[in-house]
Amino acid sequence: MPFPLGTVLSAAPGVISAAADVIRAIRERKGGTKSEEDKLTELENLLERQAVIIEDLAQNNRNLALAVRNNRIVATIGAGLGITALAIAIWY
Repeated sequence: MPFPLGTVLSAAPGVISAAADVIRAIRERKGGTKSEEDKLTELENLLERQAVIIEDLAQNNRNLALAVRNNRIVATIGAGLGITALAIAIWY
């Protein structure tokens, strides 16, 4: 069953928003005066969030590729059935 392209693409704003949140958090944390250990902990958390975002992007990209492939298969089958129906109609 092919995935609707709109559904796959609707996930993009959420991923972009999450990436913007990570960037904003990095910029906010640059200005503070904190100990090195706190900074490293925060950096670790930000990197973990970034990894989750990248994983979501990769999964959405895979789903989009599957949707495109499935749509091409369905379109090819439909075109083949249409040509076959036309040939049968002309033959008889």
